[in-house]
Amino acid sequence: MQQVVHIDEKWFFLNPDTRTFYLLPNEPNPYRCQQSRRFKIKGMFMAAIGKPIFDNHGGLKHDGKYGIFPFVYESTTKKKSKNREAGVVEVKATQNVNKEAIREMLLTKVIPAIKSKWPDHLSKDVWIQWDNARPHQIPRDDEFQEACQSNGFNIQFIYQPAQSPDLNVLDLGLFNVIQSIQYQSFPRNLKELIEKVTEAYELFNPVLNKRCWITLQCCMEEILKDQGGNNFSPPHKGKKRLERLGMLPEVLQVDRGLVQQIVEYLNTIFIPAGEVNQEDEAMQVDAD
Repeated sequence: MQQVVHIDEKWFFLNPDTRTFYLLPNEPNPYRCQQSRRFKIKGMFMAAIGKPIFDNHGGLKHDGKYGIFPFVYESTTKKKSKNREAGVVEVKATQNVNKEAIREMLLTKVIPAIKSKWPDHLSKDVWIQWDNARPHQIPRDDEFQEACQSNGFNIQFIYQPAQSPDLNVLDLGLFNVIQSIQYQSFPRNLKELIEKVTEAYELFNPVLNKRCWITLQCCMEEILKDQGGNNFSPPHKGKKRLERLGMLPEVLQVDRGLVQQIVEYLNTIFIPAGEVNQEDEAMQVDAD
């Protein structure tokens, strides 16, 4: 898993729907107004995360964080207002994130960040895993292929199975952590929102990142037990206690009997290629 990078997108809002405050008797209510509930200020971000690397003494060698990038564009104001002059360049959030926007983000932000921060001691065969949403179509043009193959890298994209949100580390912990940190701040506009989300990403503890990758392995084992389904809750292994005792494993061991059971199950639902050809020939003979 050290050569796998997980990427995904998420909307971050300027303010949550509800927020709890504990006020003193004479403290004023921190009122925040907005024009409409339907048009909240928000921005979509693409995050890239890998498995952190620690040495034998617990020292951090690589935090696994490759960056979080907003989908934004620049626009020049045409009219003057009380907040800005005409002709000022403003940063606006991209509301329609399509496959062209995804390609531009991968080409200009994600892939260069992975190359610049990739550990020197690891092989440059990199797998980028994401879900199989419609905009996630791997570009086939020469420019994109050159970016994936240059500087000795061999970057490939793989899709996680459909209806399996528990196979992405970002959904298992990172997004929840940085969103909770971001909601502790009070940004007033999109620019400050981008700054706070980026700051929250940088504050994400690599130790928590390590535990998320162990949780991912636990979810993989639960998927095997459920015969490919996702009708389970992420198991609790007491990772914090095991790490304190020095007993937290890097790689979880899966029972060999469980693997054999799944192999036998797959053999019952899939027909081998040779038998398919024989059935096609038999059908052809009957048709003749």
